[in-house]
Amino acid sequence: MSNSKTKTDLSAAFATLRRRFEQSLPERLARMLQLMESATADDLSELIAEAHKLAGACGTFGHAGLGSNARYIEQLAKEIQTKPADEGLQALPGLQQAVLEFDIAVDRALQEAPKAELEGTAQLHQSDTVWLLLPEQKLSTELVSQLHAFGHKVECFSDYDSCVVRLQDAAPAVLFAANKLPDGASLFEQTLLLQQLKKQQSRLLVLSDSDDFDLRIKASQHQADAFFVSPLDVPNMISTISELLEYGNKRAGRVFIVDDDRLLAQHYALVLNAAGIETHIVENVRSIVNELMRFQPDLLLMDMYMPDYSGAELAGLIRQYKSLKRLPIVFLSSEINKALQLSAMAQGADDFITKPIGDTQLVQAVKNRLKRSLQLKNLIEKDSLTALIKHSSIKEAAELEFVRSQRYKKPFSIVMLDIDLFKAVNDSYGHGTGDIVITALATLLRKRIRKTDRAGRYGGEEFMLVLPECSRVQAVELAEQILQAFRQLHFTAADKLFSCTYSAGVAASDDGDFSNAEQMIEAADAALYKAKRAGRNRVC
Repeated sequence: MSNSKTKTDLSAAFATLRRRFEQSLPERLARMLQLMESATADDLSELIAEAHKLAGACGTFGHAGLGSNARYIEQLAKEIQTKPADEGLQALPGLQQAVLEFDIAVDRALQEAPKAELEGTAQLHQSDTVWLLLPEQKLSTELVSQLHAFGHKVECFSDYDSCVVRLQDAAPAVLFAANKLPDGASLFEQTLLLQQLKKQQSRLLVLSDSDDFDLRIKASQHQADAFFVSPLDVPNMISTISELLEYGNKRAGRVFIVDDDRLLAQHYALVLNAAGIETHIVENVRSIVNELMRFQPDLLLMDMYMPDYSGAELAGLIRQYKSLKRLPIVFLSSEINKALQLSAMAQGADDFITKPIGDTQLVQAVKNRLKRSLQLKNLIEKDSLTALIKHSSIKEAAELEFVRSQRYKKPFSIVMLDIDLFKAVNDSYGHGTGDIVITALATLLRKRIRKTDRAGRYGGEEFMLVLPECSRVQAVELAEQILQAFRQLHFTAADKLFSCTYSAGVAASDDGDFSNAEQMIEAADAALYKAKRAGRNRVC
């Protein structure tokens, strides 16, 4: 789809949501006026809830003035709630007048009917190209070989000026640059180069001869994603680049939205989708845990006040589940009282965003939180060498998927893989080369599996895949495709060229009477050793 058509479609979608919101206003105002007629304690609570929702929604849909009116009504009604009965009755006329003035303001706003504006959101850089700006030819050659093996496009530069010239016509997804070149030029003095990288949204990785605090501060100032020190840890660098490319090209993250204002939730989803963020809106909060388990979000965005349950109550419920304890929860609410914000967060939330918030600001706020969330998740769950999840985490993923497959009657498969004759690689070429082979297979696994699949380092040179909604036939086919790609990778050590293979075993939930995930893992492991005994380099 062309960019112009995409923007047209988005503009039409935003305009439709705004029109639906404006069409809902008269009915919502009529209800508020009706509540003011009797003004019982329950009516007052409902009025506060409606005014609170409108305070957040009006600004989002381009009616900031109406949002201020609604917030004033909410504050007045809350004050009346805290007063003794007789004082509350005396204050009611002022609240009634505020609602009547709001009604008039809504009527005026709808007559003016300003056109909906779509705030621009920056386009993510989609290129899979890596640029190397390094002084040492031998290192560049080695990195080019490794990056090509994983299907990455690579361009090399030996000076900053040629890189700036190339940036006039193209931009990399990642630039890996030395801090110092032989002529003495410093990366952080290249203002034009750094400005162009930022403008093109290219990621920056820095290589330095020394681990220097001031250099790291400069790298931070220029938003570098990583800082490496010579001698370069090649597997770690390759893994870092692969992860950056995968996250940049596949998704910016998954956000689960909980808001009783359906139109507002749809608006947030549309804004985040346009920025490459996958979203899911919960339909019924009573099913929130099941839907969270199924969607596996990276962030939960939740309103603080809803008719049946508060955001704080739902956050507390979510934290009761072990598998959801690390899920970041962010309240998105028009509540401006800091004490109430902190009180709500004490029940399990991690952050607070105040409504109304502009589209661009929403995207940036969510992206910042997603990025940090994913970084922390990777540190906790992932193996440092392969960037795959660790032994305990992949077993936990298998257990979770087993329960889910039983509940929804969907098949799932487990694949165990082990690199053939790996000890001989370490003995012949050294553990450094062995690490490169392990990293290579890990990168292939990450690139070939679906977003919903999980890959983990089970131990040493052994790996495990957890494949939801995947039959035995599909799992075998995937394992064989990855094996074919792994066979074609060539590694260089001590001026010798060599390649590797692996053996794999598959166990599928639709193939056996398994009572838990551990039994499936054992069955896949048994099939793996069957492949080893049959001559290796195969899937059983």
